[in-house]
Amino acid sequence: MDLPSLDFVRRLFRGSAPEGSRPLLQLFTPAVVGADKPATRVLVGGLTVIGIAVAGTLAVGSLAILFAALAALYFLVTEVLGLKLDVDPRAFVAEAQRYSARGRN
Repeated sequence: MDLPSLDFVRRLFRGSAPEGSRPLLQLFTPAVVGADKPATRVLVGGLTVIGIAVAGTLAVGSLAILFAALAALYFLVTEVLGLKLDVDPRAFVAEAQRYSARGRN
C-alpha cells in the first residue's frame, strides 16, 4: 500500500520551500524572531501558548456564564412567573406531523 506524499508537512516545518516562496511558518513568524535567536523563538512560542490558553479559558468561562444565565431565565419563567414549559419531543414531533399533513391538502 502506497502512502500519500507528505512533502507539504516537511516543507511546513523544515523551511525548504519551492524557489521564490517562503515557508508557511516563516510567514507567521515576526521579523524579530530569527533562526539565530532561539531564546526569542522560545519566548514568542511560550507567549503564543499562554495567549491561546487565556483565550480558551475566556471562552469556557463565557460558556459557563451563558448556561448560568439560561438557568436563571428558566428559573424565573417557571418558578417566579409560574409558567409551565412542556418540552416533550414526542409532542413536538406530533404537532409537526399535524402541521405537515394540513399543509399538503
